[in-house]
Amino acid sequence: MNALAQLTDIQATVLSYALALPRLITFFTILPVFSKKSLGGGLIRNGVALSFALFVFPLMPDSEALATKPDYWLLSLLFKEVALGLLLGYCAAIPFWAIEAAGFFIDNQRGATLASVVNPSLGTQTSPLGLMLSQAIITLFFVGGAAFVCLKGLFLSYKLWPVGALLPAFTTDGVYFFLKQLDMIGYVAVLLAAPVIIGMFLSEFGLGLISRFAPQLNVFFLAMPIKSAVSQAILVVYLAILVSIASEQLINIDLVFDKLYSVIQ
Repeated sequence: MNALAQLTDIQATVLSYALALPRLITFFTILPVFSKKSLGGGLIRNGVALSFALFVFPLMPDSEALATKPDYWLLSLLFKEVALGLLLGYCAAIPFWAIEAAGFFIDNQRGATLASVVNPSLGTQTSPLGLMLSQAIITLFFVGGAAFVCLKGLFLSYKLWPVGALLPAFTTDGVYFFLKQLDMIGYVAVLLAAPVIIGMFLSEFGLGLISRFAPQLNVFFLAMPIKSAVSQAILVVYLAILVSIASEQLINIDLVFDKLYSVIQ
């Protein structure tokens, strides 16, 4: 009987520990820096999630109470945890998506999208500049301390939204918050790319004037190399400001989580 009771206790403890994982694994799947391609494989990513689950295990529901719950209740908890992981990962991944979109926007305007490469962090096709900016913001994420800010918000969610509780209730500002976050991707992408895009537009406008007054010259044959040179020259000057704005967006992840916690109770 003692051995059976100990086995039951172990089973209940493992179940309680396992319920801490869906939110973490889903969050890591969405966030580019913790994706399986960034960490070298799904096994490593899941190992990192298992390690982080130890920190939130004290906040888990009573293991004996969980063992008495029906299967459908545990299944509903699993779906709820996956949904919360998607929600948190979506909010945290916006700066990464935005800066990659800015790089793709610039390359699209200068005609370099034919040289598409695979972004190992996102697992999608992107432009060379989009890949460079994506790698830069991942470096800033760890060097600038944004990783700790992000993990702090993730761990805090286990206190505000316990695993054993039902889905949190949306306030009236919830829909507006998610629409604003979706809009933020385009806003930040255009904001970061605007100086370079304006410079390339002016160079192409100048080529148009030359073509108008000297139609015998095929100036648009030089459009792509000229726009590429202009964009790279502007980026040399603008890169420090771009990195500063990107760092600010990463630090603001904490504010995004705070706002999320205020609209979902």
